[in-house]
Amino acid sequence: MNTQLSDSRLANLGANTILEGFEFFQTQFNAITRRAKKRFESRDWTGMQADATERLDSQDKMVCQVVDEIKDMLGTRWENKLVWAGIKAVYSGLIAHRDNWELAETFYNSVTRRVFTTSAGVDPQIEFVDTDFEVPPTKTKTLVYRTYNRSDSISALIRTIIVDYHFDAPFQQLENDVRNITERLKTHLREIGALQVVEWAEMIQAAFFRRKAAYLVGRLYSGSHVVPIVIALRHFNDEGIVIDAVLLDEDDISILFSFARSYFHIDVDRPYDLVRFLRSIMPRKRIAELYISLGYNKHGKTELYRDILHHLAYTNNKFEIARGQRGMVMVTFTMPDYD
Repeated sequence: MNTQLSDSRLANLGANTILEGFEFFQTQFNAITRRAKKRFESRDWTGMQADATERLDSQDKMVCQVVDEIKDMLGTRWENKLVWAGIKAVYSGLIAHRDNWELAETFYNSVTRRVFTTSAGVDPQIEFVDTDFEVPPTKTKTLVYRTYNRSDSISALIRTIIVDYHFDAPFQQLENDVRNITERLKTHLREIGALQVVEWAEMIQAAFFRRKAAYLVGRLYSGSHVVPIVIALRHFNDEGIVIDAVLLDEDDISILFSFARSYFHIDVDRPYDLVRFLRSIMPRKRIAELYISLGYNKHGKTELYRDILHHLAYTNNKFEIARGQRGMVMVTFTMPDYD
């Protein structure tokens, strides 16, 4: 790169290069994610697995490409922290209008980690240790969920919800499945002391896909009770889609969204809103774990790190080596008051 360029000019060029890389990655990530519905409808499980692998590798590949471009651009100022402080400042302004600003911050951090590795420690001047935005910098344009008003019956409401996802494949026995869900829901409402009526429902607009299943996720309102609901779908053969299960308990749904499982594919423009909706039905679930479950594993690590830093600011406890048999690959630490 021309050594005559000023630090401020390099900051502008560097920030735009990183943002272009992030935008390319997001375009690729979203394109792969959108294939999931068609894969499910056509039972293309081989394609679904290939998509999961391709999507998982997409960010690292783009980060490597951006790092090479930045290295060539900055030349001898490759590790100049003043230049990188400028890049971060410009970049923060560039992402302030984006609905996925939090993911953009993490992508930037992935680049700086490749540049400075761990030798630079943690430096808030050159990376987003904390977010630059205490509140979302953009307003929600479209709600992440659809609202359903009270129907003539619970079964009519459930049927409308399922049909509204417009799967391009028939249901094997939709009426029977709706009847079973309705009975299960009525039993649950009795068990929790709720009214035998659903006054309204809010369902995430897009279905969640993972491996050979699809999931419809939302919350139901019955008097003072808010009931989480997940309807699990399977597509086993040419006869069509079947309802495999209905989950109405926070603990069961939390297990479904566990980081120990593979990532969901869901088409969403504003992940922040989706995560907050999910948190409303799984209030004990960490924000980090929800991002990871949606395939934003890098940002999930960012959220976890920030959560740990916040906890450390208010505790006098120290990390301890975890109990149990010591492994051969790594040492595991824990903290008594951090679950």
